[in-house]
Amino acid sequence: MAQSTEFHDRTVPEAFAPGESLTAGRRFWKKAKHIAVRSVLWSYERGSWQYDLICAFILAFIFLTPASWFHDRPTLGLTDLRHTQGVIQVGHAPDGWHYLIDARLVTSMAPLKPHKAVLEILKRRLRKPLSLKSVVALRDRNGVILGYTVVVTR
Repeated sequence: MAQSTEFHDRTVPEAFAPGESLTAGRRFWKKAKHIAVRSVLWSYERGSWQYDLICAFILAFIFLTPASWFHDRPTLGLTDLRHTQGVIQVGHAPDGWHYLIDARLVTSMAPLKPHKAVLEILKRRLRKPLSLKSVVALRDRNGVILGYTVVVTR
């Protein structure tokens, strides 16, 4: 039976064409390609310094990248209002309680003007006496009313 050959450094040398040798520039790019491929394919062992370095780069990208690069501006989305019957309590401030009310709910009470419709909606929902401090229409880019921000005092 034939004996196998032991490799001392456990790597197999690459075969070159006769007379070809790697220049310093080609060695650099070959090594850079190897590192890039291993990084993209995430083939470094967990706990190795290369793995930790990749994780550090990812975290740095997440926390240090300005939001303006992604044009990701928070927009008012009143789509969840239908799941909460058209009224969302935003919070309490020194000037009163703040609510978001869906415009479809206000327009469903068509004979009433928006201020009176908002007050009636909140009275039905809260079942408490309250007074209206302000009602501001929320519009999209085209000027369509999406809802109303309302401040009330109890």
